[in-house]
Amino acid sequence: MTKARQHRLKEARQWFENQNFTEDSHIVKAYRKRFNVDNTCAKRELCMLGVLSPHKQAAYEEQLKAKDVKKKRKREAKKENSSSESFRDEWFYYIAGYTSGGAPYGITWEEAEAQGLLGEEETEE
Repeated sequence: MTKARQHRLKEARQWFENQNFTEDSHIVKAYRKRFNVDNTCAKRELCMLGVLSPHKQAAYEEQLKAKDVKKKRKREAKKENSSSESFRDEWFYYIAGYTSGGAPYGITWEEAEAQGLLGEEETEE
């Protein structure tokens, strides 16, 4: 945990006690404004403080967990794309990159064969 977060959490405990939040209050919005953090950080820190109602606490923890899983999948996909095997597929001998729309571009299997880039085992396939 960063020192900035530790300091914020310490100050937030005192700040929260002085507020008169109800179940309908926009606690995350107030926290974001007071401590100048983004929505995810505010939810994470409010969950760490344990000051939310059990219903909101569970909902925010679920959202944060889903966001973490999505982030992890994206990181793994990026790592997977950097491996040499992922530079090939059924249409491309070598994928040089992807367009902004997500379409791959590179050397097709036909082009690779015409240029003599294929080895013996790749020609047999």
